[in-house]
Amino acid sequence: MKPIFGIAALAALTLSFAVPASAHHIWVEVDGQGGKIYFGEFGENLREASPGTLDKLQPQAKIVSSTGERPLTVQKSANAYAATGKIDATDSIVVEDIRWPSFERKRDNKTGIYMPAARFVPDRTPRPAVLTLDIVPMGDDKFRVIFKGKPLAKAKVAVVTPSGWGREEHTGADGDFEVKLPWRGAYVFEVHHDDNNPGKRGDQAYDFANYVTTLTLMQPQGIEPLPAPPPAKPH
Repeated sequence: MKPIFGIAALAALTLSFAVPASAHHIWVEVDGQGGKIYFGEFGENLREASPGTLDKLQPQAKIVSSTGERPLTVQKSANAYAATGKIDATDSIVVEDIRWPSFERKRDNKTGIYMPAARFVPDRTPRPAVLTLDIVPMGDDKFRVIFKGKPLAKAKVAVVTPSGWGREEHTGADGDFEVKLPWRGAYVFEVHHDDNNPGKRGDQAYDFANYVTTLTLMQPQGIEPLPAPPPAKPH
């Protein structure tokens, strides 16, 4: 395990992946009012706003539980999308945006699509994969990265707290990795994967797809969390 201390190191990690609009990701937070879907950089306390970059996002959200799936209503606010509906304490919230505009990769003039997704889990109970690129808890300190229903080996996973502290983990041949979570509070796990197989999304053909998925996990016990940095200015 290689610890990453400081926001600059985490930014260098995420920017090493070729994605549009820098290395933004979506993540989910839950409070007494329901779920909130944010777009930006969790470890930098950057939340995009509307009017602005947040308007590019068109997320869909649903509950995934042991009894099945049910959709959540998504409505945009000034700096997030609210996901409302019946959310039980053991439910997982799954979010994805399959409508992000395609983009042209300048170095080879290939057309790509950006596929941001996110999942929230209230605990480390093992859960099945739902997203095309998914991170799921496997119990205790073990987690698994799944791509198209199969374990994804040698994937880099950034694990970060609101303070910007983070670790970089790598999955094994079985798609699994282990990580200790020392601080109490929220953690966001982020994984990227480029699928270089061409395909079609609706009527549009593309040459490659860039998937970026996060997992938000709440840690109820541990060290008092470090303070978050001041909010970063939205783009």
